[in-house]
Amino acid sequence: MSPLRHHLQAFLRVEPGRPAYGAGLRAALAVGGPMAVAALLHLPAATWVGLSALFVSLVDRGGPYRDRARAMGAMTLLGAGVGLVAALHLPAWAAVIVTLLWVTACGFARSYGDTPGLMGVVLANYFVVSLALPARDVADALLRSGLFLVGGAWAMFLALMLWPLVPYRPARLAIARCYDALADHAEAVGRWPLEGAPPAAAGVLPVAPWQARMRQLIEQARAVLASTRMGRAGESGRGEHLLVLVEGVDSMMVTLIALTEMLEVAPAEPRYHALRAEVQRALAALAADLRRVTLALEKGTEVNPQPVWDAERVKRALQALQTAGEVPEPVRAGYQYVYTLLDRLRDYAHATVEVAARLEGSAPVPDALALPAGKAEPPPRQALLEPLRENLNVRSVIFRHALRLGVAAALATALVWALGLNHGYWVIITVTVVLQPYAGLTFQRSLQRIAGTLLGAALAAGLVALVREPSIILLAIVVLFAVAMSVQPLSLSAFQVLLTPALVLLAELQSGDWELAGVRIINTLLGGLIALTVTRLLWPSPEHLRLPEQVAFALRADRDYLKSVAAAHSDAEPAVREARRKMGLALLAAEASFQRLLGEWRGPARDLEPVMALLVYARRFTSAVTTLAASRADPASPRELSEVVRFAGGVLDELATAMEQQRRPAPMPATAPAGGGDALSRAHVERLVRQLTVLHSAAERVPPLRLQEGVRSGRASPPAAAGPR
Repeated sequence: MSPLRHHLQAFLRVEPGRPAYGAGLRAALAVGGPMAVAALLHLPAATWVGLSALFVSLVDRGGPYRDRARAMGAMTLLGAGVGLVAALHLPAWAAVIVTLLWVTACGFARSYGDTPGLMGVVLANYFVVSLALPARDVADALLRSGLFLVGGAWAMFLALMLWPLVPYRPARLAIARCYDALADHAEAVGRWPLEGAPPAAAGVLPVAPWQARMRQLIEQARAVLASTRMGRAGESGRGEHLLVLVEGVDSMMVTLIALTEMLEVAPAEPRYHALRAEVQRALAALAADLRRVTLALEKGTEVNPQPVWDAERVKRALQALQTAGEVPEPVRAGYQYVYTLLDRLRDYAHATVEVAARLEGSAPVPDALALPAGKAEPPPRQALLEPLRENLNVRSVIFRHALRLGVAAALATALVWALGLNHGYWVIITVTVVLQPYAGLTFQRSLQRIAGTLLGAALAAGLVALVREPSIILLAIVVLFAVAMSVQPLSLSAFQVLLTPALVLLAELQSGDWELAGVRIINTLLGGLIALTVTRLLWPSPEHLRLPEQVAFALRADRDYLKSVAAAHSDAEPAVREARRKMGLALLAAEASFQRLLGEWRGPARDLEPVMALLVYARRFTSAVTTLAASRADPASPRELSEVVRFAGGVLDELATAMEQQRRPAPMPATAPAGGGDALSRAHVERLVRQLTVLHSAAERVPPLRLQEGVRSGRASPPAAAGPR
């Protein structure tokens, strides 16, 4: 896939989910209310209230009310302070220096996470606007800062107070998304043809499959719940119910992965169709239970806690199959384990439904549940300056990005002053918004910004050509803001297309200049050009230098996960759960690095296939380990796995080192572990070794220096010898 095609697909991509109607309505009221007051009472200064409300609304990323209030409050106070810059009538050279220092400092805000990073970008933009639109005097600057405080307070009132304040609502929705995704997968597996798994499930998997999405959703739910429960010491009601439901998702995800793995490899000849049909019926019932939990979390729907299904029909179908004729022992053991997993899922589902049924009342969590009892541990406290100290070195991506951002903004400021551009701050804002820590993301964001500006400016110009009545223009601005904020979670491109005409019309309404759409286009093109040039010239950070390290880290996390499984008696033990979590996060980081590489790649698409295969099979190996972990509670499962750990751990260590050194891995040992004495134990170990063999084969096909050559020169490298398949 060519980089341009990749970026075009990213521009048109729509993320799954629903529009944020509440955020859109709040943004419309936050901006439109002050604008309407300014127009009706002829108070131009009140326009700053609407602008500040917009800036504060942008840093509202959802989640716990406490976190939202903290982010929006910090943005309000900091924005009021930044607004005092309007009192400075600086010469050009001083404006360039101050911009360099401030924007660089804002770039370092990424050290503290995504929301502070976004706040840094918004503050950098407001600083640029304040510098470009100086106040008449100090009193005027103070008035502007006061109006910013009013606008921020207005936005916070709309976001946090006007709508009903339900503390656990964000956590409930985050957990509901987990159960919804779990139900989707249960339904998808339940719709497999009786002849077996479809090709997409049998090995040709996307780079970020269902397990990756589940890990992301679970981590988000845990973070939201932990943040919500902070400061509520001693509270053990609804928060405890939600904590049990989060733990239930994690347990059911593991069991469902193991079940999926077993169904993929289990024989699917016609004589097994009746048995597989019963398995599908049980999965459909499981999905129905999960949907009930989702509704209870989202809408407070009452749930009947009584069980409505079990796995006994699967057991009877297996017994009937054995009665009708001889079933090979490996097949019998495999389908017997499928029944065991379904029975475990039934217990988990019944437990989560019972907890969901108690959400709206005061009934405590049942004492005996077929789920691990999780404990809400607050996140470790970090010293305020610790993130900055960790990133104050030239190897840090954030350090290089902050310097690059400051230099680019200063260069854009100097160019704007030298050329005397109309609304030149749009150039600088484009630079600060477009520049990202990674080159591929910068190009993608440039494409989105430029294309969105072209389309949005054309929309604004067309609207102005039809009507110039201020009241209608103001209504259009409010509607555009509302729709833009609603679709922002789904499509950044659509957000940009809708936001541009709103900002252009707002500027035209304030200045009376109805020809600013063309100015916006020119300034955006110039800002995008500066951002791309600076990305290439200043501390370039190509993704091909990071990907091998990320893949090696993921492979070692796989090794550690296997070791923790071998040392445990159950997959519910804290050490196993933590190793599984770290492994999932490591794979997510490696897959994200590969996605960024796609935006930089200049070589043939076929050269990326070995890297993609390596990531796919790394996750497949993880699924095999998870299947082994799920069997640890079975007394028949092999207790002694030291030989397996020694074999697989050595291979994974060699693969990780080979990736870091960009060389072919050493051949696999000739002798593989055989597993336990019973058929199911042997099947578990054989499946794990088979996935490890395919993973090793994929690693062998990643040739030395191919990534570097492909990115730098764009030439195809000579084909490497393929490893055994």
